[in-house]
Amino acid sequence: MWPPTRTPSRIKEGVKEWVPIAQAIITIVAVFVGGWWSYKLFIEQREQYPHANLELKLSHVALSERVNLLRVGIELTNVGKSLIEIEKSIIRVQQILPSLPCPKDDACAAKEIDAAIKKVERQEDQFSWLLIAERENSFDPPYAVEPGGEKQTLDFEFVAPSEVKVVRVYAYFRNEKRSKEGKEIGWDSSSYYDFHALAVGGTR
Repeated sequence: MWPPTRTPSRIKEGVKEWVPIAQAIITIVAVFVGGWWSYKLFIEQREQYPHANLELKLSHVALSERVNLLRVGIELTNVGKSLIEIEKSIIRVQQILPSLPCPKDDACAAKEIDAAIKKVERQEDQFSWLLIAERENSFDPPYAVEPGGEKQTLDFEFVAPSEVKVVRVYAYFRNEKRSKEGKEIGWDSSSYYDFHALAVGGTR
């Protein structure tokens, strides 16, 4: 005996029964995909946090035979997708050359260099160069850089005796959002500058 033929009305009823089930499955898949995408963006790629690039632009002019004016230009680029707010920055200028004699009991670059020559493995990441200038800045209201590749340039000026030939310039900008969550953290960059390698007024 042949099975009963399904009439159009029965087919329509069957479709109606499956529609809510299909919608529920689609909703579950959409929620899963959305959660996975959010995880990729905000956990793995950490897009909720600011991302920045620092670049130092150094130049100088001779104010006199005894003093040089050092310009420290800092290009701060927001390469992330959230606003950068800076409340604190530190700029340091350290003397590399000429090398100075060391105090007996203090940390000194000359002693550390001698030790580094004798040992293959370094004990420290950096040498204790003599600090000749430092500037700590507080911004109120915070210095803001918009997301999407916006670039801001900050200028700082220092003076150095003309007998100073080479310096190390270090810049640090605190990441306020991350620092307020616990341990202080930020962006930093450093570069060496030779006052005699370039013509007066040169930039690099």
